[in-house]
Amino acid sequence: MKKIFLSLALLFSISYVIFAQSSEESQQYRIQYNFVERTMFTYKMTYQTTVKRTFADNTTQNFERNLEIYLSFWRPSAISDGFAEIRTGLDSFNYEYRDENGTIKWASQSNAHPIPENPDYDVVFPILGHSFFKTISPYFDVAKIEGKHLDEARERIRQMDDPVLRRIWLKANSDVNLKFYADMNKNVLRSGRFAIDSAWNMRFTIPIEGIRYTCDTANVKFYLYDGRNFHIKAEMPRMTPNVNDSASVIGMNRDILSVDSTSYSTGFWDISVSPRGMLNTAKGEFTTKTNSITTSNLKFSDEIRTVIKYEMLDSKRWRD
Repeated sequence: MKKIFLSLALLFSISYVIFAQSSEESQQYRIQYNFVERTMFTYKMTYQTTVKRTFADNTTQNFERNLEIYLSFWRPSAISDGFAEIRTGLDSFNYEYRDENGTIKWASQSNAHPIPENPDYDVVFPILGHSFFKTISPYFDVAKIEGKHLDEARERIRQMDDPVLRRIWLKANSDVNLKFYADMNKNVLRSGRFAIDSAWNMRFTIPIEGIRYTCDTANVKFYLYDGRNFHIKAEMPRMTPNVNDSASVIGMNRDILSVDSTSYSTGFWDISVSPRGMLNTAKGEFTTKTNSITTSNLKFSDEIRTVIKYEMLDSKRWRD
């Protein structure tokens, strides 16, 4: 009789665990992406790039760029027809660059280092201190970037005498580049109710060193709810470049080049967001192999490692 009782107890325990797991897996969670009205959100973005360059004669060069960027987001008004206007500020930068000639450091909030003369600095300097509105659609993508300050900056750049520098700065101030910094979601979050392990496909695009790479069928999965945040990850097994893009190249003296169709990238974008829609962290890692198209006999390929992280530092509610 005792053996029968123990067997029934064990069977009940196993059944309860299976039922609990089944209930958790079938539960639907509502996923949102939202900036609470009249609340200032501050984020830190770390953006690390390492490049190994190989020339036709097998000689190599190595480059490293590390950026810390502090961003602020504020929704001053109510959502209208599902669209939210977010005032976005690129408030301050810490910049570090390394190559065989040494290390260059610069911080926008410090007078300890002079403004770098390195042409790579043009990656960040043209957008420092910018403020503009990004409009987030009901589908959580950035539908529009605009603002008076931004229009004035672009007009000043169009008046620059140096055509190469003008082109580089206009690209830095393009919607694509500003969206790269300001859009933490990258279209990964999808509005709706989902069970854990729900999966779907999406189109994912990100600029790598100024060249847009796209995966038409990125694999997205809602893989965890830890009691505080939903965790959603997009994986891109292969991304192909927009061969019509061109950009200044790290380690080159403002040479603007494109890449050929054999170039590719792989990577992921991983997000944690609260049930109220507050994006707490985002992280992406990308491995890219490029073959640059040059107009000279200088032939080279790059192996690029890119690591991007966003972390919410603070939120402050405005009181009437």
